[in-house]
Amino acid sequence: MNDAKTLYNLRQKEEVLEKLKYNKFIFNGHFLIFITIMLGAFALGYSNWLKDIPQNINYRLIVSLVLSICSIFPMRTLFREADKLYLLPFEKHLSTYIKKAITYSYINRLYLPVVILVIGLPLFYQLLGSEFHLYITVMVLSFIFPILGLVIKWFWLKYGLEIWGVNVLLFIVFASGYYTTLKVAMLSGLLSIVILIALIILMENINRGTFYQWETLVSLEHNHKMNYYKFVNMFTDVKVLNERTVRRRYLDVFLKVPRSKKFNQDYMYKYLFVRSFARGKDAFFIVLRFLIIGLLLIWWIDQSVISAILGALIMYLLILQLSQFYKQQAYGLWPQVWPVSEHQVIKGYHQFLINMMLILGVILSIIYIVKFISTTYFVVVFFIVGWLTIDSSIKKIKKHQELLRD
Repeated sequence: MNDAKTLYNLRQKEEVLEKLKYNKFIFNGHFLIFITIMLGAFALGYSNWLKDIPQNINYRLIVSLVLSICSIFPMRTLFREADKLYLLPFEKHLSTYIKKAITYSYINRLYLPVVILVIGLPLFYQLLGSEFHLYITVMVLSFIFPILGLVIKWFWLKYGLEIWGVNVLLFIVFASGYYTTLKVAMLSGLLSIVILIALIILMENINRGTFYQWETLVSLEHNHKMNYYKFVNMFTDVKVLNERTVRRRYLDVFLKVPRSKKFNQDYMYKYLFVRSFARGKDAFFIVLRFLIIGLLLIWWIDQSVISAILGALIMYLLILQLSQFYKQQAYGLWPQVWPVSEHQVIKGYHQFLINMMLILGVILSIIYIVKFISTTYFVVVFFIVGWLTIDSSIKKIKKHQELLRD
């Protein structure tokens, strides 16, 4: 038992140290400024919205569904590929390891339902009035449901069932518990707790004598790690992450260029940067998510000046995120296959950034103009910030190349 405890403590320590190493790149000055402005913009729009809350919406159902999704925590076992061989004979001695894994999984994701509850607090304080104690009961349930759900998820995975099945089951039980508590009575959520405990007892009895599903457990842990690396890759290069590619036929229109330009040193790298972005599995959706968040916030806020500042900030951050493509292509295989001057590579990167800036600027401008037609002239700020950011990025690259030559 002590060996299993020591093993998990060692792996958890390695996990925490790795996150501390990468998080210093995530929570840098630029990202903190972005988060601060986003939170301020959201709080401003939220406070204005609370002054005149639409009454024809079932807020209890919406919050119950969102909170239910956030209460389904992933199971983090920290198992590795080699464990399928070396830990296989010691399954009966890993109960302490699994208990600590469930505890870590619970603590590691508890912040998510807390954030949802804090956001919903002022809304339900106005909606419920004298029945606000129902929302407090939901808060208590949001701390109980996830830990019970993790125990059920462990027994479910150990039995060899599909992960989506337990997620659907937990979602139904959680949603019914939250909703009946907000809608019916304070103690109605106890039925969901009874159901979860009954499922735990049932699954524990069924699992007696069964063995770990090592392939599934290792695969799930690997996917969790890769998802974290993808997120970190937005801010810095992750060596262990190999970006996948996929063809998106709806973006092929941007890749249709004359053959003379595609294989010409004056246009080759611009084509490679565009292709890398259009076919990138992770980077494309990272930029897309950032853009969608920015568009929603611009639409959410009713003040034109603040929305313009936020749009400029989104443009700045999106251009910065595209800087990874320079390293991917300039230090990849192509410069060795077809050597060209550094000037041509930087020129292609500059052309790529200009094109992306124009596309992103047009999208941001359309949403802004539709929302604030009277202050259309503010959209010029998006393009000015984009151009200045590109100019700064190109200067840094040139300076870096000069230092490498020295």
